[in-house]
Amino acid sequence: MLTKALAIAAVTIIYSTSTLQGYTPNSSINTRNSIKMSDTYNNNNNNIKGGSIVCAGLSCLDLQLVGCTQSGSEEAIERYDEAVHCAGGSASMTGTTLALLLRQPDDNDNDDEQQEKVHILTKVGPDFAGNTLLEFYRRSGASTDLVLTDDTARTSMAVLPIYNNGKRGCFVNLACNDGFTSDELLNQLDIAVDDNKAAPTHPTRAFLFGYPHLMPKMQGDSLRDMLKSARQKLSFEESNSVLVGVDLNGVDGSDSTAAREALLPSLCEIDVLHLNEDEVMVLSQQDKQANVEEDTNDTVSSEMLSQISSFHEQGCAVVLLSLGSKGAFVSVTPDTKRLQQLSNNEQQPIAISQWIPGTQVRIPAFQIDGEVNANGAGDALFSGFCLAASTWGCAMEQLICKESSSMSRNDEEQWKVSPQVAGTFASLVAWQRCNAKTRDGNGMKSAKQLMQLIHENNLPDILEG
Repeated sequence: MLTKALAIAAVTIIYSTSTLQGYTPNSSINTRNSIKMSDTYNNNNNNIKGGSIVCAGLSCLDLQLVGCTQSGSEEAIERYDEAVHCAGGSASMTGTTLALLLRQPDDNDNDDEQQEKVHILTKVGPDFAGNTLLEFYRRSGASTDLVLTDDTARTSMAVLPIYNNGKRGCFVNLACNDGFTSDELLNQLDIAVDDNKAAPTHPTRAFLFGYPHLMPKMQGDSLRDMLKSARQKLSFEESNSVLVGVDLNGVDGSDSTAAREALLPSLCEIDVLHLNEDEVMVLSQQDKQANVEEDTNDTVSSEMLSQISSFHEQGCAVVLLSLGSKGAFVSVTPDTKRLQQLSNNEQQPIAISQWIPGTQVRIPAFQIDGEVNANGAGDALFSGFCLAASTWGCAMEQLICKESSSMSRNDEEQWKVSPQVAGTFASLVAWQRCNAKTRDGNGMKSAKQLMQLIHENNLPDILEG
């Protein structure tokens, strides 16, 4: 926990400007900007397998206090090494992570490469924090065309102590996230829909939404209806399969009934649900007193497996469970028809639609050499998994097989973006994001390079959790 002294210090701190060198605030941000997708994609080349991804939900400007000590005493004066601003929250973390992974080198003119556009859809105010978030988005290569700026709102801010062991705390003022509504979100999606109708391009691959438990206007039936409408809007003339992913955070353990009511009605619309062990147990309807079995490094407890099965029964296609240093666990619904709902595009299939029903696999975490910063690790895992599980995964299968001259037809059939491959890819994305040296893009391997590492079985050492 951040001590009282540290909380006071956070108010009076002189912020580090190293991450904003050359930054000029944008004083005139329009609520509805026109998206020029036709400038991004080459409509005359049908070989390009590009598309777009929308990362929506909560955002905040994070102030990371790096290198915090943690004595355990509430009244102790704790120390930190430096203060750094970064783009926080689900929409920010997933959007910037994917944009960094998918950005193209300036000298790349290869038409066979993936050409992707990552949109961030969130709500900010016309203030320093909002302008700073927009600048971070642009620097990562993400599009800000769908960001809603509310002149009457304040941008959310958070203070995050990053402890020496790599873990973090969080103190947040949710601000405009509290009033962000489904109608506002869907109206922003109409910008992309209108532009697509005027100039058809490669359609949306995935719609990723984060932190519904921290967004009171998008929970329960409202969340379900929003996800359903978003899928319908982004399925351009029903020619593409849009993967819908939801990432949980802020699940309130003090009221498990309210936590379930916020999520369960929407499970039928969720293709990939990401959560951690604590969140599974909060959402479980089992007697907490019975949950005394401890997980081992090789298994997930029977209580968690039972709750994951319940998620599938209520319509969720795939559950991605974060296990911290133990990696992750992927569970695919046993319902064949549920997966077939995602297979309406034979020319560019969605990877998840081809998975074997009932598959469950464990995914390892990878060892990081150097300083660890776990802020955004779950968002990175979620975004990487959804990217691989979408139509991008199937396109990468074709691209890597095409480029591997020594690959036999049998090898091509065996190398697929399975749940194991998608999970390993996601773990690699989190591995890069948790490394303080590569988390902001410097020295970061591209999404294609990470997939090639998996294909070549050239992976980092496994972290022993």
